[in-house]
Amino acid sequence: MQIPFGEWLPDQPPHLNPGANVATNVYYALNSYKRFPSLVSYSSNTVSTNATGGGSFRDGSNNVFNFVSTATDIFQLSGGAFTSRKGSLTSTSTDFFTFTQFGNYVIASNGKDAPQFYLMGTSTNFANLSSIVTSGSLPTFRVSGVIRDFFVTGNQANNSNRVQWSGINDITTWNPGTKNADFQDLAGSGGQIVAITSGEFGYIFRQNQIVRMDFVGGSTVFRFSVISPNRGAVYGQTVTQDNRQVFFYADDGFFQINGDQIIPIGAEKVNRFFDADLNKAFSDKIVAAVDPFNQLALWLYPSIQNVNNTTGICDRLIIYNYATKKWSLAESNSSFIFAQFVGAYTVELMDIISQNLEDINAALDTDFWNGGQRFLGAIDNNFKAAIYSGSENISEIETKEMEVFPGSKSNIVAVRPIVDCSTNVVVKFRDKLADSLTETTASATNTSGLNPVRANGRYVRANVKVPSGTLFTHAQGIDIIANRSGYR
Repeated sequence: MQIPFGEWLPDQPPHLNPGANVATNVYYALNSYKRFPSLVSYSSNTVSTNATGGGSFRDGSNNVFNFVSTATDIFQLSGGAFTSRKGSLTSTSTDFFTFTQFGNYVIASNGKDAPQFYLMGTSTNFANLSSIVTSGSLPTFRVSGVIRDFFVTGNQANNSNRVQWSGINDITTWNPGTKNADFQDLAGSGGQIVAITSGEFGYIFRQNQIVRMDFVGGSTVFRFSVISPNRGAVYGQTVTQDNRQVFFYADDGFFQINGDQIIPIGAEKVNRFFDADLNKAFSDKIVAAVDPFNQLALWLYPSIQNVNNTTGICDRLIIYNYATKKWSLAESNSSFIFAQFVGAYTVELMDIISQNLEDINAALDTDFWNGGQRFLGAIDNNFKAAIYSGSENISEIETKEMEVFPGSKSNIVAVRPIVDCSTNVVVKFRDKLADSLTETTASATNTSGLNPVRANGRYVRANVKVPSGTLFTHAQGIDIIANRSGYR
């Protein structure tokens, strides 16, 4: 009897769940699960404490600049090493930094300290953005984005619902009326502004409202349209973007914006699981990012599984494949995730980027090795820069619970995983839904491709684990070899 692995649906009951009961350190592709890689650190030094922000940018000459913030410093990550580019900042561990590129400028802001700028190719250290302002008064702001040719800011120190933008294509001009620079206070009780997306148009996320911002020109400059009057993003770092697709976590679950339509992507799938698994003492540590190559939206979060957590370090990722619209889970001990341009300056870094260099069809003098390739990365729990490229995690998938022979108990004698590697299998079974599960001893794959087991029960599920260090391409399901209990 062949049982395919379905999508992970932890909000559904284990019995008659149409999907998988467990899907950890994997992500759902098309008709199979693929391994989600483990973190591999690559920096020679650390940022000393939890990261509060990060960004990866390229200037007009295609040079790469990576920045990571903590509560007190902004670091540049270059050549596999961190160098402080701004110290003595006054934010706390509960504040976060926003990094936004505008031309060759990288702007960093946290809502507490003066906004900072770094001119790629020219600057050595970050400096106060106000030092280059030639017109108007620069506000202290928490979040920012780029909409059309304007640098747009939100959440000022004394006006948490104010949006203010620079002159057109001019980050030095802030005088209202000059080069279309202006500001707008958002009406209603949507709360403070927590995030601004970038593009031809932008979305302004408040705690309980989402506003679309469109350039119209003339004396109006921008039009503001409320697309969600009572749902927003409680925390700014829970919003992430891939071109015009925007993903966010609200106080009632996970959502996607696609063409102004707000789509509930977590309802009856993962919302209840996430709410129960989140360590709410550190809810402000949730960080979202996109892996555009694999079309994954990910939220890093601290779970209640880490019972000794006193600093808010995160330990899990909840993953949404927005191509297949399927969820999964992964383990990741880190404080921040973001897409990084990673240059392979040494043979060791080449090994981190790919476990088999022969599989990469790229010459050594191309931009692939110089930082032109973007990877999903993180600041790990040792405060080092890292990317998701390893195989040290254990991938685990558990089938739905089923009656192999409806109305009867079953004798399970073997399981054949439909996975292109050797695995370990445990069969879990019970006679009544009110019973606790009984588990068989873990069984390894033999030379015939079978995992021998001995189980007898009415309700059965199979748990398949791929050991640490084992590579696989597709995990599709299992074959159960069984007979009806009492029959031969």
